[in-house]
Parts: sequence; C-alpha cells; structure tokens
Amino acid sequence: MDAYELLQREIRQYIYNEGWESLKSIQTASIKQVQKTENNLILAAPTASGKTEAAFLPAINSVKDWNSGIKVIYISPLIALINDQFKRVYDLCEYMDIGVTSWHGEASASKKKRLLKDPKGILLITPESIEAMLCLRPNEAKELFKETEWIIVDEIHSFLGNNRGVQLRSLIGRINAYMGKKTRCIGMSATLNRENYKNIKEFFINDKITNVLLDSKKNELEVSTSYYKSDLLNESKKDLEEIYNYSQKESMLVFPNSKGEVERLSVNLSRLAKKRKSYANYFAHHASISKEIKESVEEFAKNNKKELFTICCTSTLELGVDIGSVDSIVQYNAPYSVSSLAQRLGRSGRSTGKSILHFIATNEWSLLQGLAIIGLYKDGKIDRIDEVIKPYDVLAHQVISILLEKNGMSVSELKNINKNFNCWQNIEDQEYSELIDHLVKNNYIEILENEVITGRATEKLLRRSDFFAHFDIADEFSVYSSQRKIGQIPLTLETKVGTNIVLGGRIWKIKDIQDKEKKIYVTSTTNGEVANFLGRGGSVSDEIRNRMKEILEDKEEWKKYNKEIKEVLLSLSENNLNYEKLQWIEKNNKIGLRTFKGSKINRSLQLLLNMSNNKDAELYTLKDYESFIEGPNIKKDIDIIIKENFSEEDVYNYLKKNPEIVEMHLMTNKYRQLLPENLKIKYVMDNKIDLEGVRNYLDIKNEEL
Repeated sequence: MDAYELLQREIRQYIYNEGWESLKSIQTASIKQVQKTENNLILAAPTASGKTEAAFLPAINSVKDWNSGIKVIYISPLIALINDQFKRVYDLCEYMDIGVTSWHGEASASKKKRLLKDPKGILLITPESIEAMLCLRPNEAKELFKETEWIIVDEIHSFLGNNRGVQLRSLIGRINAYMGKKTRCIGMSATLNRENYKNIKEFFINDKITNVLLDSKKNELEVSTSYYKSDLLNESKKDLEEIYNYSQKESMLVFPNSKGEVERLSVNLSRLAKKRKSYANYFAHHASISKEIKESVEEFAKNNKKELFTICCTSTLELGVDIGSVDSIVQYNAPYSVSSLAQRLGRSGRSTGKSILHFIATNEWSLLQGLAIIGLYKDGKIDRIDEVIKPYDVLAHQVISILLEKNGMSVSELKNINKNFNCWQNIEDQEYSELIDHLVKNNYIEILENEVITGRATEKLLRRSDFFAHFDIADEFSVYSSQRKIGQIPLTLETKVGTNIVLGGRIWKIKDIQDKEKKIYVTSTTNGEVANFLGRGGSVSDEIRNRMKEILEDKEEWKKYNKEIKEVLLSLSENNLNYEKLQWIEKNNKIGLRTFKGSKINRSLQLLLNMSNNKDAELYTLKDYESFIEGPNIKKDIDIIIKENFSEEDVYNYLKKNPEIVEMHLMTNKYRQLLPENLKIKYVMDNKIDLEGVRNYLDIKNEEL
C-alpha cells in the first residue's frame, strides 16, 4: 500500500490542505517501516530532507488515544531546536487537537503546571530537563511517562562519543522503567558514519531491534577556495573584502572557529558596509549572545525574502534550527570535522538543490586541513565517532541522581545498578565497588545500616544550577599581566609555562599557571611563535590528517587551485615530505616531527616522548593544528619508544606519578571529582590515549612486555 494511504484521514487531510506535492523518500520509508514492524528507527538523511515529519508523522499516526498521558517525547540537544520544532509540529497537532508542550528552563511555567495536572499529547524536552524532572519531581515523572509510546531523539549524532550522550542513554533506561515494553524510539541525524551504525543501533535501551533508514542523496556542491596569509597581529584585509563582496549578492552564513572571530568579522563587515553605504544586514550569533537577540536574528533570516543578510556564527547555527535557506556558506578557516562541514552546508541550497561553499583560509595548515575535509565530504566520508569507554564519571553522577529520584535505596539495590542498567554493564564489579567506596568516603552518598541516601557533599553539588547537565566545557582561566586582568582563555593541553599566546591584540608569554585559582600570569613579549589554542572541539581525526598528506603527495590535484594556493601546497610539500617514513623537520634550530596523524595519536606520542625524556627538564610540545611535535632529543627518544615498546602498565604507572597530566586530559569532564584516582587514570587510558595508533605509526610490533 502507498505510504500516504497508510496515514489517518485527518493527517491526509492536513497534508492536502498544506499543499504538499508528495511525501519525501525518507517519510515514505519511515511510515512503511512503522506500519509493518515493531522496530526502532534511525533516520539518516541530509538537512532539509523532511526528517522531522518522517519521525512525527508515523508516530502520531500510530497513536490511538491522545487523552491518557504523554504519547510522544521529543528529545533535543538544544532549547532553540525545541522552540523551532514546536512551530513545525504545532500546526498539525492543532489541526488534530493534540496538545504540544515544551519543557525546558525557558519554557512557560503555567504550561508545565497544566501538563502535570492533565498529562497528554506530545512533550518536547532536553536531557537536562528529564534529569531535573526525575530528581526533583519523581512522582510526577512516573505519571507523565507511564503511557508514552514513542521517544524521538533529534540530532542523535550529537549524543555519540560524549558524556552527554551517555547520560541520555541512562535517562532513557530510567524512564523506560515507567513506560513498559510498548515504547518505540526514533533517532534523526544528517551526519552519520557507516562505522557508527553499530553504536547507534545500540543507543536505545529497550528490547526492540533498531533499523537504519538511509537517504544518501545530497545537493550538488559548488566550491571556491581562497588563501590570504593573516594572523591576529598581521591581518590581511583581502579576506574581509572577499566576504563583503559575496555579501552584496548572496545571503549567507559565515562560520569561523571561535566567538572572538565571529565578533571581529561581524563588526568589520558592518563598518565596511556603512562606509560604502550598503544596505545589506550583518549579524553575530553565538552562545554568549542573549536568547532574545539570537531569536531575532533567526526570525529575520527565516522570514526575510528581499533584504540581503550575513550571519557570522559558531556551531549555534550548525544544528537544525530552521532559518530557511541561505544562498551560500563561508567557511572561514578549516572546521575540525567533515560532520561539522556537512551540517553547515545543509543550510544552503534548500530551494535550488545546489550548496555553495566559499572556503577562505588565513593559515597554511588550516588551508590544507580545509581542502582535506572538503575532499572527504565530496567522497561521502563522514568522521567516525568513537564510543566513550567505561564512563565512570557519568555513572557516579547517575548513582547520585537515582538516589535523589528514589529518595534513597537499599544497599543491595545500590550494589546492582551497574548490572540492572544496560548502559553500565561493561563496568566491572570491582571498578563499580571502587567508585562507590570513593563516593562514600567523600560524603557524596551515605550508608545507614541497610539504607543508602545522598550525603552532605551532594548538597553542595545541588546548589549549582547546572547539576543536571553534562556539557563538555573546558575550564576558562583568567589571564593577568601583573595585577591587571586582560582576558580569559580555555585551559588546554597546549597551555604551558613558556608558551606565547595572543590576547587583546598583543603577544604574551605565560610565566605561571595557578590551577586552583584558575589564573594565568603573563608578561608582554614580541619574540617567538604564538600558540594556536583550539579549545574544546579542536580534535582532528586520523582520516583528515591522512588526506592532508595525500594532497601534498598528489600534485595533479593542485591544478584546480589558484597560484597562491599552489605555492602554499608546493612549500608544504617540499618542507614536510622529505623522508620515506618519519618526517623530521628542522625548525627554530630544533628537530621536530611532522606526524600527519590525528589529535589522539599525537597526544599519545607526546606523552610517550615525555615518558622517555626523564632526564631533561624541558618537555615535548605538541602543536596539534600543525600535527607537529618538538622537544630536546626527539630522535633519540623516538628510538627509546620503539625499543621499549611501552605497555599499558608503563603508561598507567607514569600517569599515576603525574596526576596533573590526568587532570589536564579530564579538564572537560565535569564530574571528574566524583572519581578515585585509579578510575581517572583508567578513563584516560581508555578514551584519551591510543597506544596502538602510536605503535602502528612507528611500526612497532604489538607485544606486551
């Protein structure tokens, strides 16, 4: 039977009244799958392919009684996306007299109270609000969720490979206990690597099979590439001129890689437009801008049909908030992943079927990385996301949260949490016991004879308004020159005493880092190289770095680029491909190593080099954006690494002696303080270190000592 005919009469009538020409392919496939199976679904399709309707239409169609509880829970990574989807779903639901309620920190309190009094319809919510509801309103949560038939997770790829996704899997497992076995799940994504299909199929914790429906169709891509050598101290105005010229004929989004660059570009473009009496509109959009301003920018973009506009933005406009279609995307310096580029390109060409990308680079390595990412995107190769292995810190947080939800539990219940919840079953009993002992010892939980309750230290955690969230956020350190504060920077593995940074348009040398006070002291300087602080989100995959090397090796590929880009590629090729195996580079009278390997392997190699270099006070420095490691005796210490073939036990013991390294690797793990030192080291070993990758790179036989 035709998918359209499988829909209820009211839904068919709504589609007819709205003037839909036909159902899209992903919608047809999902409607048929829901009708003929009891399986969960993952809808993998490009942006603007109709995924939202492909999820909601079959879910709404299958519900028989809308007046006996919440039937559909839609979970989103962003409040803005909830507000956007509310508008898209509301018209259909109003037509069918189905209630739709948004539940998050900014949602209407009166509407929440109305829902609690009479739970029914569709609930749009974030993971953090589910967590808060279970902790603070457990009895009401049971009533809200007990009749739920569908869970829909939007942008599900954003929940892979991070603690927030682990938290969501745990939350789905917890609310499943209230729902029974009838509940089915749908996930939506525009960017999934086929190697992640296994992980994504195991995301939903119920007894149902998960099918992946793939729509691989994507827009034709038109790319322009430009290179203008520039930095924070020696800016080129040509890049700004090029963006301005595009803005005079195209509505577009400009994606730099930091909030500072967003502000700089938007301000300078506005000044240039005012000077030249242009009527184009320029906006900035990032996480630090108020909700009201961001929403006004989104509304302008969505509803404006005549005036040209340019929005300089961070990843806040990367995920699926509907702002309509723009003519083009400007990628200002390389993104960190193919997935990120794919999400951004999904913003353009919705009406024309052609995505237009203007890639502008101001750094030679950013140029090469961007070319590699664009090439991988054209080949249909999206980044693989590594699963988080044994996320002890999330489990510790969830133990506390479950105790709050249940208002305490028996000792036997506590001992079996890692067995009774599917998402924790890979954590061994001994590890779990060690975790619980640490929580008891530090007063996060308290055992009273046979009863377990939350302890005094948990009260301090709950005083923080963000207890329910698991966002990965690097610590921001205040930067001081003498006693004058000059700004803030994220603390990263590259932030070291003796390193130069740029802040406030000047170069500063780091003289001291005070971890407890979160302060960095600097002095003004004009000498030496400046570090490129990527902050969070800056890890680059092995696949991207391999493609970068392939580009330098294949001069035939250079023909499509202009003279300036060819010269950059020739220079990089001549200076970085001098050896058959390891690329030794002489720089600043030192020998360094250009690895062309991903961030995880580079950081692991840096760690092993510092292990080898136990006599010299000077440590090895990694400039990951260049895939470059330098230090005092790198050739000798590489030989030591090859000869010693350090085992996991060797690395574990080194980390145990150097807890500050462990803390640096865990700096974005919000609840690392809930872990004993042993489990912190194990987490780093499992998730931050890639010894096998280093062995393969150095061609070391994998023999455990």
